[in-house]
Amino acid sequence: MTRLTVDLSSEIDARLTDIASRNGITKAEAMRRAFALLSVADEEKRNGVSLGLVRENPESHKLEAIGRVVGI
Repeated sequence: MTRLTVDLSSEIDARLTDIASRNGITKAEAMRRAFALLSVADEEKRNGVSLGLVRENPESHKLEAIGRVVGI
């Protein structure tokens, strides 16, 4: 396994710590998941597809588009 050293601003470190804590994972696991998401976004972008944000309507169980992820 490759080891990587990353310099993070205090704001990003605090957000990473919060995300990891809320999900019961380590900061390293949170970073691995973030990379996995970035990898999917990059692959889809090369295929001409963008990522979107959806919300499930609790009453109808239908998905509602609420946004599009840009800048990845």
